[in-house]
Amino acid sequence: NDTARGWFRRLQLEDGEWAINEALCGIHSTALRAEDFQIMTDHGASMVWSPLSNYLLYGATVDIRAAKEAGILMGIGSDWAPSGSKNLLGELKVAWLASEEKGGVYTAEELVAMATIDAARILKWEAQLGSLEVGKRADIIAVNGQKGDACKRLIEARETSITLAVINGFP
Repeated sequence: NDTARGWFRRLQLEDGEWAINEALCGIHSTALRAEDFQIMTDHGASMVWSPLSNYLLYGATVDIRAAKEAGILMGIGSDWAPSGSKNLLGELKVAWLASEEKGGVYTAEELVAMATIDAARILKWEAQLGSLEVGKRADIIAVNGQKGDACKRLIEARETSITLAVINGFP
């Protein structure tokens, strides 16, 4: 609501500058509007999206189309147990449904990136994790199935679909 958005707007200083930089990562951000996302992007800020928690706590989620159009760096997270998914597999499903309900704002690949490389970028850990590259930590999961789009298959996977988990190279 406008009260919540007001807290964000208070980050504008008297001289017109913003007290926003790459260290700011907005959580929830459901009250923000297109111009707010643009301000965040212009100042290097990012956001974590927890759509199930947004729906349960606020009855709506972030204006994902406005966030995407602003180009904000966005990760996806499951928030906390009382109002979020149990894990990222659950949150990816809700994110997919939210995106589809808004006309397909995000592709399956973009959503998986939010849970991997984009989340690592927000933390400034992309040199260590978030993608499969030589020299990075090998944190991966394997899920059942070999047909179709791999990212869509991950979004559709359940916990029982996981056939392997590798953490820092160790199964």
